[in-house]
Amino acid sequence: MVNKMTKMAKIERTMKKYLLLLTIIALIAGTITGYYMAPTIKQHKELLKYIIIILAISTLYPSMIKLRLGKIGRAIRDIKSLFAAFLLTLFIMPVLSMLIANYLPEPTIKLGYVAANIVPASSASVGYVLLAEGSIELATSLVFISILGSLFVGPLYLEYYGSLEMIKIPISKIAISMLIALITPLVLGQITRYYLIHRKQVDERKIGPHLSFITMTCMLILIFLLIMSKARIIVNKPNIAITIILGQAFIILAVLGVLWIITKTLRIRYGEHTAIAYVSMTKNESAATIISAVALGGAATVAPAIIPAIQPVLCIIYLHILVRIRRRRVY
Repeated sequence: MVNKMTKMAKIERTMKKYLLLLTIIALIAGTITGYYMAPTIKQHKELLKYIIIILAISTLYPSMIKLRLGKIGRAIRDIKSLFAAFLLTLFIMPVLSMLIANYLPEPTIKLGYVAANIVPASSASVGYVLLAEGSIELATSLVFISILGSLFVGPLYLEYYGSLEMIKIPISKIAISMLIALITPLVLGQITRYYLIHRKQVDERKIGPHLSFITMTCMLILIFLLIMSKARIIVNKPNIAITIILGQAFIILAVLGVLWIITKTLRIRYGEHTAIAYVSMTKNESAATIISAVALGGAATVAPAIIPAIQPVLCIIYLHILVRIRRRRVY
């Protein structure tokens, strides 16, 4: 069993190391496959839709097993960090996404882009915080709180932006899709966590590589299918992909810029700064996929498929910056 786990840990590390490359391969392969198989894909679009939803939930599920709800009290007591995280994730990112969305050509793609920026933080944020030696407790707390915050404000942002685009947003469908995207994997994940960790006394460090492997594998397949389903749009209108990538890069850099100002003004420490940064930078595009597929339809899933091509790049670059800051003890 030990050798098997060691092998899985090696596979997980290799996948993490080349995750950006694998994401690019999935994007290219999905585009080529989707472009040349467009008639077949159109014929089975409903089946593809349900497969995408199942895969999106499967991508979220392992991260919800890792989530430790017992640590959420840490963030509630840290008012400065809570304020900074709420400002960045529930106000600045959604507002900037609505501004960037105006440069996209189709209403459904615009809505999908906004949806991609109102979802909660990705579970990968905790992993980045761990690597940067930041506050894991705060990061874990903020991930959970961001889930609750998105459930309340997410539908309101989409309804507001839909009204600007003269599109009637099915608010009930949005609410249902957010419950499916966030609550279902959360509940299932916590039940699984209780069974494995507390009942079976399984070492969390042993199951970690398996959970990461499942998450990354499902994510790559999901990206492939999403891009495949919208390949004709991307090939015929490459400006869409470029706008989404550049727009998301701008939003992430803007968020980091504001966070640095808040960090200096409120004297937030390195560990807390790191947690807030990654919870704000990383958006759970699997959740955005479910919302887009269930409630918005059409080409709304294009943005959640393309954003993973730029999000991890900036996260890794910032990780290197933070490691250097940590060594030089700038904070």
